[in-house]
Amino acid sequence: MAFQRVFSRAVWEEKVGYCRALKAGTNIFVTGTAPVDESGKGVHAPGDGYAQAKRCLELIERALVQLGASRKNVVRTRMFVTDISRWAEYGRAHAEFFGADKPTTTMVEVKALIDPKMLIEIEVDAVAE
Repeated sequence: MAFQRVFSRAVWEEKVGYCRALKAGTNIFVTGTAPVDESGKGVHAPGDGYAQAKRCLELIERALVQLGASRKNVVRTRMFVTDISRWAEYGRAHAEFFGADKPTTTMVEVKALIDPKMLIEIEVDAVAE
């Protein structure tokens, strides 16, 4: 089976040794995607859970498109958040992004993310057509 990989500009990819997304057959796996800014070095919208969740999903969609898929192909999301009491902010961005094409999802509170300004990280599984 051939693998197709997508990389972003996140500084951690090379240091940790991973890719943003990987397509194996019809399965697509998008790694935990944090709300990084366009430079790949800073955090997008510090303190704003909704904007950070939206940014994560935009970056995920960018990777999916490079693999010939879209948000409609997503079957599962996992949201790792540093403050579960802000679930409605993250959830609103998720609901708006997916609309009628709702995937399965999990939201879990974690102690911390790689940068203390990050409130959320999202990973996705998708199935290509």
